[in-house]
Amino acid sequence: MRSLIKQVAKLVQEGWRPYDAKPKPEVYERLACPNIEAKLHKRPYWFVRGDIFCCIACERACSLVRPSGFPPILPINYPQTSEPFQLSPQELVARKHTLRVDEAAYCLNISERQVYNMIYEGKLVALRDKPVRVRASDVAAAMEDFDE
Repeated sequence: MRSLIKQVAKLVQEGWRPYDAKPKPEVYERLACPNIEAKLHKRPYWFVRGDIFCCIACERACSLVRPSGFPPILPINYPQTSEPFQLSPQELVARKHTLRVDEAAYCLNISERQVYNMIYEGKLVALRDKPVRVRASDVAAAMEDFDE
């Protein structure tokens, strides 16, 4: 299992992307795939880069160029991630007077829920209800209070 993970990581690093569609059975017949013939039910792991397809389900590591029998490649919709902050936590508390909860969480390296807990415990003061803001100076003080 560990070698499979390393192999997948290497392929992704080299620009290959997972191919999740299921090729037609004739593809495996042309390849004389031992996994399919032996009915091992081993799931094939196909990757694609450009017009080259590579299977890493067994030690044969079959590669095909522009093969027939493969459904078209659909775009992968990755979940949207929030944009990382452009400033360091020290710069953020130095430049702003108030911080949003997500900014305070970033500066303190904690979750947003923990920031709300700190407000509830009185360690931070909420300046507004919606959206909740806290003093940057309070966050800076809390940053210094954390144990290393």
